[in-house]
Amino acid sequence: MRRIAFSVLLCVTSAACGVADATQPVATVSPTTTVVTTTTTPPSTTTTVAPTTTEAEVLDVASLPAGSSLVLGARDAVEVFAAPNESETIRTLEPTTILGTTTVLMVVEGPSEGWARVLLPGRPNGAEGWVRTDETVAFVVEGRVVIDLSDRTLSYLVGDTEIIATPVGVGSETHPTPTGKFFVTDSVAMADPNSPWGPHALGLSARSNTVTEYNGGDGIIGIHGTNNPWSIGRAMSLGCLRVANDVITRLHDVVAVGTPVEIRA
Repeated sequence: MRRIAFSVLLCVTSAACGVADATQPVATVSPTTTVVTTTTTPPSTTTTVAPTTTEAEVLDVASLPAGSSLVLGARDAVEVFAAPNESETIRTLEPTTILGTTTVLMVVEGPSEGWARVLLPGRPNGAEGWVRTDETVAFVVEGRVVIDLSDRTLSYLVGDTEIIATPVGVGSETHPTPTGKFFVTDSVAMADPNSPWGPHALGLSARSNTVTEYNGGDGIIGIHGTNNPWSIGRAMSLGCLRVANDVITRLHDVVAVGTPVEIRA
């Protein structure tokens, strides 16, 4: 478990975020959170590295069970191309993220003949590209996160089973949370569990549409805890998503890096 003493995620609770004074009573909001206990194996332990057999025997997103996703982890820097067999790259991804996690990419198509179409982290949101699979190691994740900005709710599902359902704080009118299909890029433990980000944070492939730099990061959107629980359920962050500290701890335990995240308007 990686502990960090800093954060490049948005939505620190401060005047700059448009957040109310931290002296407001915590009792102004009493979110109801549902955590469903199941007898199934948690997704964190069902994340498996694909066997090193032939590609045809193991890897193809079209053949995965419903609710599962194929993820590629970087072995080294990953070159991204506009199409298979192109000679010029459109982007090169570092082998690790700014938070020190191995870079992962969610597969959209393939792999086939050594190439896979992937969803990319960073700007512009929703960008895709093709990568050579011999530069990566493939693994499968189960589960998905769905966030509804209108209802201000977050759900973590494995198959059709809702494992976690909770209210969530979202971006303000000035700095709205971006919508679209993303994935988890980082899952970190904060050095100070009482920090504005709570004890844990999940970094996402999404980027803010209004903030292009924050604490050295490129406006990274994340799901995290908070030391101001009264802000949960409100629209007052720089775009990040806030949940109760016990919920982010549970998400940190069960949500694998690479897990798809859908943010709906």
